Amino acid sequence: MTVRALFGGGIILLCLAITSLLSAHEIHLKNGTVIKSSVVERRGPHLTYEQFGGSITIPLSEVNKIIYDTKRSAPPLSQKRLATASTASRVRAENLAELLEAELAPATAVETANLAVVSVKTEAGFGSGFFVSEDGLIITNRHVIRGSELQNKQVEAKFSEADGQLSQWRRSLDLEENRLVRYEQNLRNSWSSLNQAINDPNNRIDPRRLADLQASLQDKSGYAKKWRADYDARRRNFAEQRRKVEKSRQEIFQRNQKLSRQSRFSITLANGSEKSVLLYKISKQLDLALLKLNGYRTPYLQPADSKAITLGQRVFAIGSPLQLNNSVTSGVISSFRDDYVQTNAEIYPGNSGGPLITEKGDVLGVNTMKAITEKYEGLGFAIPISRVYSEFSDFFPR
Repeated sequence: MTVRALFGGGIILLCLAITSLLSAHEIHLKNGTVIKSSVVERRGPHLTYEQFGGSITIPLSEVNKIIYDTKRSAPPLSQKRLATASTASRVRAENLAELLEAELAPATAVETANLAVVSVKTEAGFGSGFFVSEDGLIITNRHVIRGSELQNKQVEAKFSEADGQLSQWRRSLDLEENRLVRYEQNLRNSWSSLNQAINDPNNRIDPRRLADLQASLQDKSGYAKKWRADYDARRRNFAEQRRKVEKSRQEIFQRNQKLSRQSRFSITLANGSEKSVLLYKISKQLDLALLKLNGYRTPYLQPADSKAITLGQRVFAIGSPLQLNNSVTSGVISSFRDDYVQTNAEIYPGNSGGPLITEKGDVLGVNTMKAITEKYEGLGFAIPISRVYSEFSDFFPR
């Protein structure tokens, strides 16, 4: 038996091992060690990976982060094994719950709840939402996907105010134009009379008086020229401002038209990846809407026990203010007012549609609005999660 025969199989295995290590997932431990493995699985509080032909399990608390290699290539397979591997890979890819949990490695209940929160992008801007079922149902606000009626009224009020200011500006310019035209006409008449007097042989004018008259008319002509230039500039500025207002009005109208017809939306998951979702239903009574991410197993929030909810209970609001995805603010339950959960947790624009959760990560309600007064700090409000299930009972059989 030759040396090549003895070591041929070992060389192949070594090459495969090197290939696996060169192109594999990376497990970064808190002590600085980096482990490479072609298979990484999270099982509860433990992490299992394959290395040197066997499985090794370590506590998840020792892991700092996991970097997944989505381009890792595998050794050649038979058609049957290839089909099996492809199916398994697809199943893993469709299981967003496990993917997000493994990639982001949440350490607390709030961080785990954060995995279910998404940013929703529409024709009008951004809002928030969260998964409420394992098969991809998402709750958000109606105004996130259809626009805020209150905001539309405020915008219309601003346009009415702008229209009033433009009308007043135009009337002022029209009156000024009449004065300017009369001034220019009188000036032309004065020049004409002076020239006639100069050209009349029977009318002798004192040279000094003539010089004074000419100098006065020249000064008035210069003044009229500056006045005309300044007036024309202000008239152009008025026309430009009116054009901008009309353009803004048209853009908002077109945006609202697109928004009213939009049935597919883009969401951003907790890890920054984007997916496309469909609109399933809009509530007529409540500021709620139901979206659906098809084809995936998703993380989702469990409802809090309504009997265990008390005033002063610590809560967290999660959302995407200013497109800062999955931002968390904290506070307490301040009151239960008009079928809303009131909290002092800060809720910024963009948080609408996100969840209000307990320390255990259970959802209390859907953040929906913020009231601000001159004397009091912002008050956050959430629609109780029980009303979500009642409103969309066809999608939540119980």
